Amino acid sequence: MRPGEDIGSRLDQLDASEAPGAIRLDEPHPLAGRIAILPSAFNPPTSAHVALLDVATSAVDAVAPAALLSTKNVDKGLHGASLAQRIEMLLALKSSRPALAVLATNAARIADQARALRGAHPSAEFDFVVGFDTLVRLFAPRYYDGDMAAQLDTFFAHHGVVAANRGEAGVDVLHSYIEAEVPSEFRARILVRRLDDHPASLSSTLARDEAARSGRPLAVPPEVADYIERHRLYSAAAT
Repeated sequence: MRPGEDIGSRLDQLDASEAPGAIRLDEPHPLAGRIAILPSAFNPPTSAHVALLDVATSAVDAVAPAALLSTKNVDKGLHGASLAQRIEMLLALKSSRPALAVLATNAARIADQARALRGAHPSAEFDFVVGFDTLVRLFAPRYYDGDMAAQLDTFFAHHGVVAANRGEAGVDVLHSYIEAEVPSEFRARILVRRLDDHPASLSSTLARDEAARSGRPLAVPPEVADYIERHRLYSAAAT
């Protein structure tokens, strides 16, 4: 962010644009090199999100991890933290993870997010980090306008995918899905990696429930917990 810039205003401007776009919010410089990028709602950012980025950054030898928040969502409405608050929570993570890049996009679908990122950061190569649900959406025809196969060809010509276990969807579930549902020409572009059981079990829903009960969730990094506690996010009084 540049001095004096307002996160909410920048997100509003991005959301109002008709063309898919992406902006960086932690600093003004475009990204370069290989980036492990995690698209998510971050409501709130959890220790599972951090673990996903750590595993993927190592798997693809990325120069930096990046969190990508969309102003639109293909399956969910906006509830809980505002978009600006979610960005502020991600920015808070930079105190312990200075390499983390924080980005936003107005594109809901991964293929459109990828196109927006390529346009905004032409010197970067993005590998997308996903859990099982997002992996399934990547290959679901209902999330595409027009020729899904052609859009997947373009996507995988530019990007790889790191898929990791989350919740009940273990590594075996990922491998089974890839073998059964992913066209053979794309399988080599998907790396499956295993998260440890504890971070894999964490979710934003769990963090919101913890915050509602105690005011300070355990499923999030300390900087995010401080922000949630300070702003009384997800508490009954805040809803």
